[in-house]
Amino acid sequence: MSSHVRVFFAVLIFSFQTGHIAWAQAPTSDVLRAKFETEVQKLADGLDGVVGVSFIDLATGESFGVNDDLVFTQASAIKIPILVELLKQSGAGRFSLDDPMTIKAADITRGSGILQQLTPGAVTMTIRDVATLMIVVSDNTATNMMIDLVGMERVNATMQEFKLSSTRLQRKMMDTEAWQQDRENLSTPNEAAWLIAALYHGDILDRQRCDEILRILSIPKRSQIRARLPDDIRVAHKTGSVGGVVVDNGIVYIENRPFVVAVMTNWVTDYDAAASTIAEITRVGYDYFSRLGSGNEYGHTL
Repeated sequence: MSSHVRVFFAVLIFSFQTGHIAWAQAPTSDVLRAKFETEVQKLADGLDGVVGVSFIDLATGESFGVNDDLVFTQASAIKIPILVELLKQSGAGRFSLDDPMTIKAADITRGSGILQQLTPGAVTMTIRDVATLMIVVSDNTATNMMIDLVGMERVNATMQEFKLSSTRLQRKMMDTEAWQQDRENLSTPNEAAWLIAALYHGDILDRQRCDEILRILSIPKRSQIRARLPDDIRVAHKTGSVGGVVVDNGIVYIENRPFVVAVMTNWVTDYDAAASTIAEITRVGYDYFSRLGSGNEYGHTL
């Protein structure tokens, strides 16, 4: 045995005896994250269908996903990009959110919402109010009015500008002919999550307009994301569902550790099971980020 090797083993034995040996060690938060990721993967795998998930830690920018680059039909979750384009154009001075709009007979669209039950030509409200109905009660008539106002091609051009190449508005609400031609409104979990994170950070529009979008998205409504969270937690989100598809994308505002979650499902045969999976994935995320937000790097929580 060489003298160098003998010295190494002598130092190693001394270190063990004195307790001063130091090994490179991953932080325990990495172990916690691995458990979180495993649990989310298990939930995604457990649904009879396809599930895509994207989480973004808004405190650090770190992300995690499952099938997060797959393209999914968005159903009414596509209304977030429409709202973004609306606020972008109002900021450019094309119109004011306080300008009036009158509902015409040609605007009336079946499906979700209340405007279809009102009297055409007799109801006038502000653009802001029509946009709010588009998000809060997922009003399809309001949505098609917003698409006519801002232009489908402009929504897509803005998504391209943001490098969201898979996020596409390709038809109005309840367009059966478009459905038969596979013209769906599309995005990926990654792109939907990125857009919402950019609104949170004020990266794509001015702060005032990002805050207005998040205010509208935060108005309480039917939600898979919120279903298993404490009642006092703010959630800014938009759901979507059509045959075989359930989606919910949004922000969960945990103190010190807010996060974005985008969960998309398709090829599902059981709506309730898909909604439950989205709710449970969000709850797992809430439990994980709550711990990070309330503890130090050694997991000591207050």
